[in-house]
Amino acid sequence: MSLKKDNSLVIVSCIIILFVLSVIFLVPSIREDIITGLASIAGFNVSVSVIHVSFDINNREQLDPVIVNGTNITIKMPLTYYDNISMNLTTNKPAGFECGSDWYINESGSIKSVSVNGSAISWQADKSVKNTYLYFEVPPPTITSEVTYTGDSYYEKTIVIDSCCPLINVSANISVSTNYEDYILYLIENNTLINRTDEYHLQVSNGRAYFYDFNLSNNKTFRIQAAPNATLVERVVRRGGGGGGGGGSALPLLNYTPTQQFFVEPNHINIITSEPAPLDLSIKIYNLKGTEKTFNISFTTNFVYDMISSITIPHKDFVEVPVHIDTTGLKPGNYTDYVSVRSDGDEEKVIITLNLLETEVGVEGAEEKTPAKEQPRQIIGEEQKEGVIRGKKVKNTLRVVLLVISGLLLMAAIVFLHLGRRTKIVRY
Repeated sequence: MSLKKDNSLVIVSCIIILFVLSVIFLVPSIREDIITGLASIAGFNVSVSVIHVSFDINNREQLDPVIVNGTNITIKMPLTYYDNISMNLTTNKPAGFECGSDWYINESGSIKSVSVNGSAISWQADKSVKNTYLYFEVPPPTITSEVTYTGDSYYEKTIVIDSCCPLINVSANISVSTNYEDYILYLIENNTLINRTDEYHLQVSNGRAYFYDFNLSNNKTFRIQAAPNATLVERVVRRGGGGGGGGGSALPLLNYTPTQQFFVEPNHINIITSEPAPLDLSIKIYNLKGTEKTFNISFTTNFVYDMISSITIPHKDFVEVPVHIDTTGLKPGNYTDYVSVRSDGDEEKVIITLNLLETEVGVEGAEEKTPAKEQPRQIIGEEQKEGVIRGKKVKNTLRVVLLVISGLLLMAAIVFLHLGRRTKIVRY
């Protein structure tokens, strides 16, 4: 009996495996081409995602101070390349910063301009740099809504501050009335007032309220409240108890006369908004008459659309009356409505002013500014790009398959010839 000492099948198999693995790992793009290209040839809807770059959002830097209604802020964001090839790279904008503009890449001093196509950004990447930075600008936070209540016994301004992306260390400078004192800053969350006077360093001077060191990710609502300035208060009225919540406390008033039988607060409501929508306000009617009285309410209807027509209030008590407004359908501009409260021939009026701002055009449609350095290749349309990519994948796959088959055949021939010369016969 003889045994041929020929392990050619095992050797060839090992060589094939080593060759394929070497090709795949030495040429990273082949991983994607093999899977998606073969799937395209076979008619399967298969795709694979290869990570070429990642953004380190948590370690971004704000290179400019963030001021509400200020100027654009430049963001510096670390990024990491994968593999070592140079390529025209396309990826999505960093999550949460889609409103950015003026994008560019700094690869160790080499400035690369960035093209924008919807939510995608593209540039010619030199991946040998590995770790580099993406720079772009974002718009400043803006005040989208202000509602100011000016009353004889209190002052209140509610502000909605909106940001299109996450920002830290934000500061705001808001106008306030000078007829009041003891200003308090509240953050409103889930209809709850949270005192942030000290945490956000509220300072009021010369009709301006300044606070800072707060963060934004979308929008936040703040409220500034104050009491009448003690040097300006003309009268102090004591209120009795009752169903409306009088409580008997002293009520300082700026514009009260001893003969006044009732008063309404606030005297003036000023609304500034860029978002047409329904809004619920309120007024308070204080009854200083000697007995329980009924008060009749009327209003104009430029944007106020509903209020109760009458209400009965006990002696030395007050009731809060809702005022429903709706700015939907109104064109940008200034509007005024009046609320009149009457009882026994006496009348008090509340002026409600509305400044409806023109909605700003989104930044996505704005022209992108790019440094005039190194321009990436032209970005084509999505459908055309998909067709080109699909065609390239098929071609690349065929090339890879032909290359692999040719290499395997050549190596197999060499192995068989080599083993054939060294074949030994063992007899026993």
